Amino acid sequence: MGYRRVNVELLWDIYKRSRAGVSNRQIARVHGLDKKTVNQYLARIEELKLPRDLDYTGLLGCLTQVVSANSKPRPSFEVFLPLADEIRDLVAGNHEKQQKPMKPKTAWDVVSHRHGLAGKTSYETFKRFYRSQILSGLAAHSVPRIETEPGEETQIDYGQVGHKLVDGRRRVINAYCGKLSCSRRLYIEYVTTQDEVSFSRSGADMFGFFGGATRYLNLDNLKAGVISPDIHDPTLNRTFAELCDHYGVLADPARVRSPKDKAKIERSVPLARELFKRLNALYPDASLEELNRHALIWCRDEYGARKHGTTGIPPNQVFEEVEKACLTSLPAEPFVPARWSIAKVHPDQFIQTGGKYYGLPARYIGKQVDVRITTSTASIYYQNELIRQYPVTTKRRNYLPEDFPAWAQPFVPGSYASFLAESAERFGPQTGALIRAIIASGGNLSLRRAQGCLSIIERHRDNPGLSHVLGMAIARRIYIPDRLRVMLEAETVQNILAFPVSETGRAMARSADYYTGP
Repeated sequence: MGYRRVNVELLWDIYKRSRAGVSNRQIARVHGLDKKTVNQYLARIEELKLPRDLDYTGLLGCLTQVVSANSKPRPSFEVFLPLADEIRDLVAGNHEKQQKPMKPKTAWDVVSHRHGLAGKTSYETFKRFYRSQILSGLAAHSVPRIETEPGEETQIDYGQVGHKLVDGRRRVINAYCGKLSCSRRLYIEYVTTQDEVSFSRSGADMFGFFGGATRYLNLDNLKAGVISPDIHDPTLNRTFAELCDHYGVLADPARVRSPKDKAKIERSVPLARELFKRLNALYPDASLEELNRHALIWCRDEYGARKHGTTGIPPNQVFEEVEKACLTSLPAEPFVPARWSIAKVHPDQFIQTGGKYYGLPARYIGKQVDVRITTSTASIYYQNELIRQYPVTTKRRNYLPEDFPAWAQPFVPGSYASFLAESAERFGPQTGALIRAIIASGGNLSLRRAQGCLSIIERHRDNPGLSHVLGMAIARRIYIPDRLRVMLEAETVQNILAFPVSETGRAMARSADYYTGP
């Protein structure tokens, strides 16, 4: 018969039946026990000499003494009993010996190696010993639950959930998760990037889903939100800072490597991961936008409607009854995320960003400017002052004519055009003529073309056909660097055919010195 633990309620029934005159054999048969077991327990109860007028509660309290002695013998524990203090020090750590705490599995490896326990016992036995003898004696590490007022805080986080074909490419999918700290209402959105534009756009969508904004936004220290983490004075990403300003939210970044500062949303990332697997299985052909719609339905109708494990109340109920009225109203204008960058103004008065060129006045040459680009507008700032604004079009080069007044006289002393022309003269008069023609064709607007052509000429300075190509470029007005490069490369690979000359013909040939003199 297998071992059976006897509890205090069972002892009370055995005792009452024995007092009522039921034989020990009948009691054993009723409870499925061995008769010797019943005899032993009744003998221990008789030793207690219980008063007959004790009520039910009093009897249970007295019979507890008998239950505490009821334990299964564990001879395998005898191996670990002498090592109990050593195991406790390994797991808890020892500050005086400068030993850091370790996991029970590591402690098992240490004591097994130190005392040669391989073959004598097992890790399963060690786990039972640790739980019964060591774990109960260690101080429990308690984590306080932080509660916030309604409308006070939203916690947000990212988590990788899997892969999916998006626009014909296999992409890594991340889940943007947001949760109201009071009501626990959840928002999940699946995205393919974690850059500042996507991060802020997801934040705006989240506030739209909640129907309002909280006072604080608790987030991780990712670069899309926080450029320089600091517990007292963090530097926010400018796109994220604009989001906070638009909705009147205060950013409250968590401490570095401190996930418990936003533990509510940390527990929701595994939910978003499992939800992604579920939606992919149910809707294998759905696009990412369709999966996001299903995710929001799940957040509202399933997660929001079921009883929360911590609060015991459905998040939808707390949200509608308590938190919704405490949220800040959304602005009338929608939030448009922008991408910020830093660019240097080149000598040709242009900056380059996003594969396009934007012209600025000559006084900003050599200075760094801030560029803010949305889907419709490119704004350029110097020392937080707006100096130029251009519409975003398909044009690669954008400028205002008044910023380039010296088109007719580009070679003024000290100008960059004069510097390029003088540099070109070092490679010969043909190079100088070509560079001057390029600059004269468009003034300062052609400085970048002249610079590119001069760089290509410098790389092909040893090309035997350089003079021939430069002559054609001047005659045909070829001022595009790529076209000039193709012409020079074609000249390089030309095959030079050797003219056959007989010995008699070679003897009749004269060198150039014969005609020009030594």
